[in-house]
Amino acid sequence: MFLSLTIFSLNRKKMNLKSERRGIHVDQSELLCKKGCGYYGNPAWQGFCSKCWREEYHKARQKQIQEDWELAERLQREEEEAYASSQSTQGAQSLTFSKFEEKKTNEKTRKVTTVKKFFTASSRTGAKKAEIQEAKAPSPSINRQASIETDRVSKEFIEFLKTYHKPGQDIYKQCKLFLDTMNHKTDLSIEEQSECAQDFYQNVAEKLQTRWKVPPEKVEKAMDQIEKYIMTRQYKYVFCPETTDDEKKDLAVQKRIRALHWVTPQMLCVPVNEEIPEVSDMVVKAITDIIEMDSKRVPRDKLACITKCSKHIFNAIKITKNEPASADDFLPTLIYIVLKGNPPRLQSNIQYITRFCNPSRLMTGEDGYYFTNL
Repeated sequence: MFLSLTIFSLNRKKMNLKSERRGIHVDQSELLCKKGCGYYGNPAWQGFCSKCWREEYHKARQKQIQEDWELAERLQREEEEAYASSQSTQGAQSLTFSKFEEKKTNEKTRKVTTVKKFFTASSRTGAKKAEIQEAKAPSPSINRQASIETDRVSKEFIEFLKTYHKPGQDIYKQCKLFLDTMNHKTDLSIEEQSECAQDFYQNVAEKLQTRWKVPPEKVEKAMDQIEKYIMTRQYKYVFCPETTDDEKKDLAVQKRIRALHWVTPQMLCVPVNEEIPEVSDMVVKAITDIIEMDSKRVPRDKLACITKCSKHIFNAIKITKNEPASADDFLPTLIYIVLKGNPPRLQSNIQYITRFCNPSRLMTGEDGYYFTNL
């Protein structure tokens, strides 16, 4: 979040090398949910954490549904009034009414679909999925590799669920049902698909805790495996989809970073001395981790790359300063690593994690902290 804003600021005005150099200070309260719940916020959720954003989203959606129904009812009344009026008119008025009815029907259908979208299978599902697959057109070798990975993940998931006995069988059925539902709902927007995934994570976690009385540590492990199983299959449909501007943003960020080739560590007040071999090695590892993020298919694995990158940054600062790094040391160094590495599809990866990672990982803990900074 703060990294993106800072890069944008740097791109708008070059620093005066003779001016006083100041570090980048971060008020840690700015990383938290703006509702004050104590969890980490996210710009993709308008500054809310996942939990508060879902509450706000549901309120807005219920309001929109109510407005849609009111519009449909108003259109219906107008149709009845227009029909009654048409009985006493001929010729041109009949044509006018037909146009009105067509316009009304199109508007009504478009609005009321909001209510029914997730509960009615799309008649265009097969054609739309075929279009998506044809448009992406991966090479046969990539398809084989993805298929092998999918089969491996499936076997690992089934073996893992065996340790849960009866709950494991129910979890597997729930996952299969969710995947089947999503495969028949390709007309949903990426935001709606994200909402479905978040609802599914929450429902399964609640069942594990309340119905099946699974201990918290085993719930976390189960949710990690569920996310891995589901998103390995959904990845090609929901990562950087053509219906979004993710790819456009990726290109803009890469162009912006290339334009900042003149920025030096001294300009950012980066507390890292790369002349120290061990520090230089940590910098290389951090860059490798942030670049490697794009090769992962599971949100948790992408998030792990960010965490590993951040830990290497903290170690590099600690070795250089011979003392633990602070948050004000970390952010400028993270910006430097991103500028130096220019990781591919950065925005797409951030959006993918935000949309489909288990929200509990983004709201608390070191994973959530590092991701919020990025």
